[in-house]
Amino acid sequence: MILLSLICGCAPQTITFERPSPTGTAASTAAGSGSPSASARPTAKPTLRPLPTAATVSRLLSYERGGDIGRPALRLLLLADGRVISEEPNGQLFYRRLTPSGAASLLLQAIQTGYFDKDAVYAREALPGSTPPAHGSTFITFVVDNGGRDIQVSTIPTGQPDDNLYKPSTARDKLSALALAFEDLSTLPSSAWVDSVPTNYSAQYFRLFVVLQPNIAPLPPAPDAEMIWPFTPAVEVVGEPLVNPTTVMPIRCAIVGFEDAFLIGDALARSRAIPSYTASLRTIATSLGSRANNGSLTLQLSPLLPHEKPICAGAQPTF
Repeated sequence: MILLSLICGCAPQTITFERPSPTGTAASTAAGSGSPSASARPTAKPTLRPLPTAATVSRLLSYERGGDIGRPALRLLLLADGRVISEEPNGQLFYRRLTPSGAASLLLQAIQTGYFDKDAVYAREALPGSTPPAHGSTFITFVVDNGGRDIQVSTIPTGQPDDNLYKPSTARDKLSALALAFEDLSTLPSSAWVDSVPTNYSAQYFRLFVVLQPNIAPLPPAPDAEMIWPFTPAVEVVGEPLVNPTTVMPIRCAIVGFEDAFLIGDALARSRAIPSYTASLRTIATSLGSRANNGSLTLQLSPLLPHEKPICAGAQPTF
């Protein structure tokens, strides 16, 4: 039996909005004149809050399904505290919670396939004499904690339209069956669940990417970043620069807490840069005009999952 423990905690945070203090002369003049042309100075934008302190939670296994374009969908993430996180087709993240024995049985289901002793990619092999057309395919990827080591295994699942052009594969068949089992956990007994009702996932940390596009005009009707961005410093200099070998565009990255991520998402939704925002969306992305950059920029905001460290190093945007 695997002993699973719940790790959580988030210290409450407060923020003070700094307001410029008018001098006594200016205040007296404004109060005494009663002039309708006298206007209050704008409230200064706040800085990002300090990040809350929280420990990561170990991953027992994860399963993703994707294609050639965009980020793979998270079909299942099992954590050491029993939480099961999954992504709905609309991009919303939800979680449920298993008992320790329920989590152990799910992990054992993967390990007993015999395909998680080492990292592996099970590619398709064309039949002799066949020439399959070149095109993108669906792929599935598992990461399984086997004896304290993260083992990653990927394959193209069986059932593809052109499978008749490839050799049969026992490994692909068994991994495809495992994927289907992870997508439908209704076969687990009710005793395996602490709570089987899905609940919106709320992250403590979010990763923000800013891809700068100098001298590239925004696509209308892209809103202006300076008007939307709710913090100081400006979005064009937030976080730290990243190196991305696949693009020449400058990229910056910052880790923000839940409250600040909500303010960013809400500002984007109110300006209609995105249709709507909820904190449980796995990814939001939009393009904005950037006067400071003499062009445009693209934002991507994603909640970090409990096993992910709140750092930018090694991370890259997925659009």
